[in-house]
Order: sequence, then C-alpha cells, then structure tokens
Amino acid sequence: MPFSALIRSAKHWTRNRNRWILRSFQLCSAMIVTFAAGREASAQEAKPVKTVGGHVGIATPLVTISDDTTTIGDQFTLLNPIGIGFKVSERVAIDFETVVATPIDPGGVTGLVVDPGVIYGFDGFAVGLRAAFQINTRANFGLIPLVNAALIDFGGAAWFVEGAFPTFYADEKLAFNVVLHTGVGF
Repeated sequence: MPFSALIRSAKHWTRNRNRWILRSFQLCSAMIVTFAAGREASAQEAKPVKTVGGHVGIATPLVTISDDTTTIGDQFTLLNPIGIGFKVSERVAIDFETVVATPIDPGGVTGLVVDPGVIYGFDGFAVGLRAAFQINTRANFGLIPLVNAALIDFGGAAWFVEGAFPTFYADEKLAFNVVLHTGVGF
C-alpha cells in the first residue's frame, strides 16, 4: 500500500472516527440490553431453587433379620435422624445424615450412625441410597435404600414418612432392618 493511500485512509478514519465509535457503542449497548432482557425473562420463568435443606425426625426399627430375628416387641429403639442436604441439580441432593440410636426396652448404650447418601426427588416422593457406618462398634459397613413420601406441604417445609431398609455387614454377619421414619424436611 503506497504511503499516500495510507494517509487518505488515516484521514478517512479521523473524519469518521466519532461515527465508528458511536456505532460501536450502539451495537454493544444493543447486545447488552438484549442479553439482560433474555436473562430477566428466563429468571422470571424459572422458580428459585433452594440449594440447602435439612430434616429432623424420629424413627424406629420394626424388624431386624439376622442370626436372630427381632421385632419392635423384642427391642424398642428410638432413632433420631438429623440431616443436611445440598442440591446438586433440580432433583438430586447429597444428604449428610447422622442418627442417634437410643435403646429403650431393654435399655442399652446410645449409639451413633453416620450415613451420607444421594437422594433423587420426584413430585411428592423421593428414593435414595445411603452408605452407613455405626460409630463406636466393631468394623462395619451398611447400605440404606429408602423411599420417602411427603404427606403435608407447609410451603418451605414438609411432613414426610419414610421407609428405610438398612443392611449392615459386621463380624461376618449380615443384618437387614425395616425402619419407619417420620419427620419434617425443610
């Protein structure tokens, strides 16, 4: 490109610089307004998603099948599950639960179970699977499949009922339990 053509191009740019700046500003403004309007519309359409929740409840084992089968009439134990959950998507939550186990009749030593899990929610009910560890006992491991149904929605909280099926392996023995659990999730 000859030097004279370069000078003409520079003069043309200088004369039209303000127009180019104004057009660029208008284009950027239009893009920002369009983007913001789209975000606002999608925010109005989408419901706010609660990302942290929890639950407290009361539960009892109805039957335990192992070397010896026991029912609630043979061993009445009161369980107090307390949990906090974190939603990772609209329907999936990671739930960290601890359960205080107090033997009532016959009495005994209060125990603790730590059982984190994954819960998948549907409309009005949920299913899940927990990994469970009984604390202060011999080496053990458990899996707890569960089915949970909301009974009454309080708007921000719900009363639920849950069937849980803890299965523990310890001391080369397998123990299967049927547990009834009710409480409030929020």
